[in-house]
Amino acid sequence: MLALEYRRMLSARIPARTWTRARAAGRWKQPGRQQQQYSTQQPPEPARNSSTSKEAGRGWRNALRALRDRPASHITAFAVLHEITAVAPLGGVYWILSCLDLRIPFPDSVLQEGNRYINKLRSYGGWKTPLASDSPVLLHLATSYAVVKAAAPLRVALSLALTPWFAGRAVVPLARVLGSLRSAGKKK
Repeated sequence: MLALEYRRMLSARIPARTWTRARAAGRWKQPGRQQQQYSTQQPPEPARNSSTSKEAGRGWRNALRALRDRPASHITAFAVLHEITAVAPLGGVYWILSCLDLRIPFPDSVLQEGNRYINKLRSYGGWKTPLASDSPVLLHLATSYAVVKAAAPLRVALSLALTPWFAGRAVVPLARVLGSLRSAGKKK
């Protein structure tokens, strides 16, 4: 029976891929034969590759397909975004702590000892102005670093969400420009 269906498929000039998918899904109608219609028969389900299912599969499936097609650009985009989300908030958190003049509960003796140590390092580096012994600069820097590290799960989620967009808009075009410049340099 299968050989007969295969011959009919060839005579009807239907691509084999279409025939095998339709047969596997139970939607294959042999050319030239009428199918009996029953009153209890359910309407056929839409094909998997119809326009509505393409619209439904646009989210993370396209991102996975793009990752599979261009893994280096996506890994590079993730790494760059992860570093941007680490460095950019540092200044903002420090500025907020400085502007609001928040007092972080920290022993004054430890703060004075830390400032004294940093003043030694600054004098070795050639900086003339020392920090005051009760200056909260280092405490604000350490606190902003801790806040950014504590927000690491949010940073990773944001980097993952923006990776396909950033890879397509920044990394791939930059790689193309660099590749064309490199190939132009070799031709000279």
